Amino acid sequence: MDALNLNVSDPAMLVDRSTAAELLAAIRSLDTWNETALKVANRLISVWSARAIASVSDREGISELQRIIHYALNRANSMATLPEEFRYRWQEASDMLEARRLNLAHANPEGQLSRLHVDKIIRLLFNAGGREMSQSELASRLDVKLTSGRITQLLGPLEAHGLISKRKHGRDNLLRLTETGHKIAEQQERKNGDIDKHNFERAGSYLRKIA
Repeated sequence: MDALNLNVSDPAMLVDRSTAAELLAAIRSLDTWNETALKVANRLISVWSARAIASVSDREGISELQRIIHYALNRANSMATLPEEFRYRWQEASDMLEARRLNLAHANPEGQLSRLHVDKIIRLLFNAGGREMSQSELASRLDVKLTSGRITQLLGPLEAHGLISKRKHGRDNLLRLTETGHKIAEQQERKNGDIDKHNFERAGSYLRKIA
């Protein structure tokens, strides 16, 4: 694999066209840090770290970035040529990535299902068929009348535990099940279907007995 060229004038052009593995290879190929390479590496590390932290469950991306930052901070040539400003920035990014990693490690999406109203919220988003549903639409479809503040309180843990994704849209929020949330919703649908089938069969058996 060819090493990424860190000596480009516009770091932004590499953000969506490069990979973590390419950046690591590029840093390994450096003899010393120069101003251009520092700016490019810093842009990639900053943007990618922000995306990984904001992502619902990007464990692999977090791990890759932690490996890059650890190498960049501790490689022999960096000890002498990496400016303190960038050392501080990258260490800060590493700390935030680690905090997010620990948060994901302790996530318990299944444990959220026992909370009041959560099963209905998950079912409504599942039945949306993959499209985003606004928070206001969700509120209108719930069986009970809940305040906007109460719904926000319910959604916060669902997002933190990786069941839903949420993005701002004007004054509203757009909601969607994550991959994890979709799998759990499917499991719940199958389980509910099995229960309904079992109850139907029991009712049929009872009716035959009394006929």
